[in-house]
Amino acid sequence: MAARPLREIADIVRSKNAGPYRITFDILCKEKANYELIRSSGAITPQTVAKAYGLPVSEISSFFEIDMANAIKITIKRPRAQGSSGEGDMYGCQQHVPLMNIQIPIA
Repeated sequence: MAARPLREIADIVRSKNAGPYRITFDILCKEKANYELIRSSGAITPQTVAKAYGLPVSEISSFFEIDMANAIKITIKRPRAQGSSGEGDMYGCQQHVPLMNIQIPIA
């Protein structure tokens, strides 16, 4: 089965702070068909996101699909608190790359 990375299907894949202890990810699609493809593929789940980030599933603090907005929102616990020693992305805005690379099966 053929597949394409999420970054080639979604219009926006981004990450940002959700407080000092969490990072949130948004997957947004202009076209309903692209959103439905991503959602129905089963490729974006708490389990696949946890795997992409090398986290246990228990570190995914929220995961929801927002049909009216053609969006998926995921929040994870930060590996290190914002601004703490060794934390390298104060705003959480550079954490979306592993998510962008998840392969979405194409029928």
